Amino acid sequence: QPCSADSCVFTLRREIATPAGPRPDTVIIGCYVDDLFILHNEDDDNSLYSQFTSDLSKRWDVDDEGEVSDLLNVEISRDDDGVTLRQTAYIEKLAKTWLPDGVPTSFQFNSAPHSEDIQTKVLDALSTTDPPDPDLLKRYQSLVGSLLYAATNTRPDIAYCVSMLCRAMARPTPALFDAGLRIICYLFRHRHIGLFYESGKSTLSGMSDADWAVKHSTSGFVFMMSKAAISWGSKKQQSVALSSCEAEIVAASEAAKEAIYLDRLYDELGFKESTDPIKLFLDNKAAIAVSYTHLTL
Repeated sequence: QPCSADSCVFTLRREIATPAGPRPDTVIIGCYVDDLFILHNEDDDNSLYSQFTSDLSKRWDVDDEGEVSDLLNVEISRDDDGVTLRQTAYIEKLAKTWLPDGVPTSFQFNSAPHSEDIQTKVLDALSTTDPPDPDLLKRYQSLVGSLLYAATNTRPDIAYCVSMLCRAMARPTPALFDAGLRIICYLFRHRHIGLFYESGKSTLSGMSDADWAVKHSTSGFVFMMSKAAISWGSKKQQSVALSSCEAEIVAASEAAKEAIYLDRLYDELGFKESTDPIKLFLDNKAAIAVSYTHLTL
């Protein structure tokens, strides 16, 4: 049956009969279009996994690729210490497409993925009334879309700057296109970086933050588990915050929504071992005080 928290995740738990006697069995299936990612605790002929794949192959032409090593351009590697997710090959493909002459030597290994004035560049682009160049528009949207895929899957370190570029998808400028190329340079220099999830028990916790801007502030959050990020986001706030406290409250509210989703999904998958709420950390004393005031009303 589908999880109520996420309709793309399905679970099946059942006691099955085996020659050695009945035993509990579980299958968890993640579905993305026509790709399935299956977690199971048994794979013999009596297992739910075997029954599911057998029934599936009777109705559809499917390929069981065995233990997953690459899924949707995300490379998955395992060892005794944990699991690592990275997109090295995908990033190399991006660099080959957008930087055919290679990464410029002027881009240093310790350079940040974006310059300090990226927000100013976006505001300048949005304030212009000139129609965008059709060729630049097409190339910019393709470039940012490619970066967004990496930022969403394995690279939270570029989430902020990519979200900034997304704000000017309909009005790109050469300066913003160059900012996108800079992100690719950064990714290529650090293409082997991945998310390493340490094996063993771990609690889920999150952090939220906001930058109080002149107009719309930006919310950011990240949730950690097994010493790595499992969910993150950077998004422009819909309302204009009148104070840093208000901006932080809005960001915390968005993070709290994500925490509720993760908590419910974690519980439905059978991984939740405690009834304690997920801890959400803020760095603004006023926002923390307001939050606790509302909680105690």
